[in-house]
Amino acid sequence: MNNYLPATIDPTDVVTTIGLISDTHMPQRWATMPTAVSQIFANVDLIFHAGDVGELWVLDELSRLVPVIAVHGNDDSEDAQRELPYQQVVMVAGQRLLIWHSHYANRVDELHSRRSGSLCEGLLRSIARAKSAGARLVHFGHWHLPLVFEKDGIVVVNAGAIASGNPFQAQAIQSVALLFLLKDGRCHITHVNLADPERPYAPQTDIDAGFAKNFEIYGRSILAPDLEFLPKVDLSEIYQTDRGAFLDVWLPLAHRVWAGEKPHVTLDELLAAVKTADIKEETRKRLTAVFKAGLSL
Repeated sequence: MNNYLPATIDPTDVVTTIGLISDTHMPQRWATMPTAVSQIFANVDLIFHAGDVGELWVLDELSRLVPVIAVHGNDDSEDAQRELPYQQVVMVAGQRLLIWHSHYANRVDELHSRRSGSLCEGLLRSIARAKSAGARLVHFGHWHLPLVFEKDGIVVVNAGAIASGNPFQAQAIQSVALLFLLKDGRCHITHVNLADPERPYAPQTDIDAGFAKNFEIYGRSILAPDLEFLPKVDLSEIYQTDRGAFLDVWLPLAHRVWAGEKPHVTLDELLAAVKTADIKEETRKRLTAVFKAGLSL
């Protein structure tokens, strides 16, 4: 654990160490817990999960290390949304800590909030949430961007993510974080890149740059050039009637890319998957028509 602390902090001054993780989206967007997570969290006292857990077995697995406190996210399984709270305040080492995903509970409000593309607005919202709860630190998820921000004596931290923010991308840098609470009331946060788990990682998130610019670092398209139209295709009608059918077709293709077996998904692969998928014939025809029509976009 000492290799995650700067030389300026005496390890004996650490009162509690908490593992921070978020946006695992398992197993829909990532199959299993990366082995590096258990390595990084080997000596923590608690784990905080800031939502978009996926299935609840994810928390069961993490709890084999130490107890886990978690909240649900906006893109969670039905079980996770039912059983996990929207927000959790935890008292540790005399300090009040707040965990939330940071999404808007109302879907319309959530979509409206994304129009500005500003990180600052969302960070100030977490600051306000902390003040309301009397918390001095907020651990949030949702953004898939590792960062630390401080204002008015309140620290806001995002651990980054394990899985991608949508099914058409990969999380280019998977990360977690360690929160060290010190005897004098201060804290230290260390991010760790799962690809290089032996040393601290310095987040590259530029708070002033906005979401789009930061996603160039932390998000990567898994679409081949002949499928770049896909995010522009209106799938709303299919989602309303048979979202499961689309995901049944798409996710096996995406998982091969996420697992590093291939660089991207091609149009031919997608059409072939639609052709052989175990879905209703009417849905098969509609999906094929939609994807072929997308070529003209």
